Amino acid sequence: MDHEIELKFLIAPEASNAILARLEGREAVRQLDATYFDTADHALRKAGFGLRIRDGENGRKQTLKSASSGGVFARGEWESAVEGPEPDRDLLAATPAAKAVDGDVLVPVFATRVRRVTRLIERDGATIEAALDQGELLAGGRRAGVSELELELKAGAPRVLFDLARDLAAHAPLRLSLVSKAERGYALALGEAEGLRAEAVLTPGAATGEALQALGRAALDRLCAAAEGVRTRPGPERVHKLRVAARRFRALLSTFKALAADPAAGQVRAELKWLADALGAARNLDVFIADVWRPAVENQPAPDPAAQDETVQDEARALAAFGKALLAAQTDAYARAGEAVDSARFRALAIDAAAWLEAGPWTTDRRLEKIRARPAADFAAKALDKRRDRIRKDGRDLAALGPEDRHHLRIRGKKLRYAVEDLGGLFPDHPKRRERFVAAAKDLQDALGLLNDQAGREALARDVAMACEDPQAAFAAGRLTAGAADREADLLAEAQGAYVTFAEARRFW
Repeated sequence: MDHEIELKFLIAPEASNAILARLEGREAVRQLDATYFDTADHALRKAGFGLRIRDGENGRKQTLKSASSGGVFARGEWESAVEGPEPDRDLLAATPAAKAVDGDVLVPVFATRVRRVTRLIERDGATIEAALDQGELLAGGRRAGVSELELELKAGAPRVLFDLARDLAAHAPLRLSLVSKAERGYALALGEAEGLRAEAVLTPGAATGEALQALGRAALDRLCAAAEGVRTRPGPERVHKLRVAARRFRALLSTFKALAADPAAGQVRAELKWLADALGAARNLDVFIADVWRPAVENQPAPDPAAQDETVQDEARALAAFGKALLAAQTDAYARAGEAVDSARFRALAIDAAAWLEAGPWTTDRRLEKIRARPAADFAAKALDKRRDRIRKDGRDLAALGPEDRHHLRIRGKKLRYAVEDLGGLFPDHPKRRERFVAAAKDLQDALGLLNDQAGREALARDVAMACEDPQAAFAAGRLTAGAADREADLLAEAQGAYVTFAEARRFW
């Protein structure tokens, strides 16, 4: 088995010349046509494999690729020459995918037609192959364009790979992607809006360093895929997904802070916070519109011209004026969110996060060797205990906490929930207990979230109304947020109940 470390970027087709101009090295141009195979129920895909037969300059080859097999961008690869257009079952039997196939028939799923320009680059003692792919995916009459740049480290230090990526990103908009052509092809063949996201699966015997890389790769995958979703088709669900991805990645670095204490990790955390904050206004407006303004519109009395009810008509006009102001604020917030996702700053964040996960100081610092090698289950148990105990302590007198303290308690609850989702696989002995614990943590987080939303709604409505300078909008804003104190009391009682359930939930680790 060969071991490869590579980065892949989505690029605009018109940027290809600018990219090639920065890549000096021996060039080759090839046409690569491939067909991907799987069982009828896509057992290979579910097991994390991609199997293709590719025709190229050096003949026909069968290639099996696996998901990450070590580093954040390392993948397992088994490649052999074949004669026919169908997969060679004997070759496949000698790979880890044999168990997934289990003798089932393999059928074509999709095809790729790609023109590849490669440059072999010598830089700072490293050898890097750059491959510029342009073409299309084809599946069942559907087509999707391919325009990608891959940088593969053939020899040398991984940092050189990331330095080259940063240099290229300064001259062309490179969007880091962890989605393979195989996954894009499956999504096209099955009519999926988005491909399956690869979740990290931790085994009880994993080391802490291995767990961090596996979880970090999944976090970066979610971040890049969610950003691409916002970039191509923004909407409330996609903005929320990206914001959660940024916060979950940041929480992961916090959980592993014993390894993530260097300045490079701190910079990644700071940039993840910047991204989440840039999406905050859009998300808050989405929630306000869905939970407050839209229900008010739907519950309005039907207009009755004969009744000549001036009060009802005034309220309807005020609600419409406020809705117009909300739409204007939402449009502006989405523009700012889009600018953040399209910015060089976000693209740099993705590369810097990848570089830290693969070649950051924590990977080689001898002072951290014992922590890296420590059983991940031991590390996770201590981290989960610490987060759980802090929440139980700080939430004992929930009614006495102010909005700011409740907000911090909610953040701690969210970090615990993310940590449980990430690290729970290390503790397979009590699945039911784990389900109950996760449910209790989620209920507490949701209850505190409603309290937090309630505390901020009056200010949000006031700011929106003042920005449009329409008295009718201000009237509707005040009316919709009136009675906040009564609703807060009810929500606080629910949060207290959720806290009691959480405090009584048994540990599963």
